[in-house]
Amino acid sequence: MVMAGVTGFPPSAFAGAWPQPKGRTSVIVRLAATGAKNAFDATGKVAGNADFEKIEIDTYLEHGWRESITLLAKPTLQRTTVGSQRQTGLATLEAGARARLWEFEDDQSVLAAQASAILPMREHDRQNPLITSGHTDLDARLLHGVPGSLLGFPDFTDAQLAYRHRGGAAPDEIRLDMTYGVHVSPDWTLMTQSLTVLTTGDARSPFQHFISQKIQLSVRWQFAPGKHIELGGLKTLSGVQTVRESGAMLSLWTSF
Repeated sequence: MVMAGVTGFPPSAFAGAWPQPKGRTSVIVRLAATGAKNAFDATGKVAGNADFEKIEIDTYLEHGWRESITLLAKPTLQRTTVGSQRQTGLATLEAGARARLWEFEDDQSVLAAQASAILPMREHDRQNPLITSGHTDLDARLLHGVPGSLLGFPDFTDAQLAYRHRGGAAPDEIRLDMTYGVHVSPDWTLMTQSLTVLTTGDARSPFQHFISQKIQLSVRWQFAPGKHIELGGLKTLSGVQTVRESGAMLSLWTSF
């Protein structure tokens, strides 16, 4: 989750790689509804009937604990449906911290490291895909945030490279998250995200190796000081042994 420009244009407000100012808390509440009628097979071709639906509500919180250390948490509620199989409830709770490693004076970019644990809130059901294996997952990532400008408009780029160790029978994951945003006015921001996941290591039944590459496009509007609404859509562009997911999301941002 990239919390870019929550309160304006300065790099310190971007979050993502940037730390939250000491004592400030930022919150994003997100509702996402996605589905898939098809899937990508082992060769990357679209095939089969996925019959998959997911509704997800998560609350992402960041708090500036120290000048260079930000604490984070994200509980996720989820309803997943595959055919006639359905599950609803609290799926995971993620908790961790991000530390600024270096701030480069020449371009004001920031290098940071983040570590978190993703705790399962319910058991894994072999007949229904959860975002957890039913075991604790550990995520470690490097983040690099770069502020800039495009045709006179303030913009930013945030790149995150992560290794996620998944407990149980699920394979580990290598993740690359790329975000670009441009502030077209003090109240309006356009953003695009590329989310890539590649599995590695051992995979045991019912899990299997997969590749997924998604894109998300969104627009965010500041309707009051420090408060934003974001509306966007996402789609799986390519993949291997994964569903061809698409859908929409709505988020409310605030900070205090």
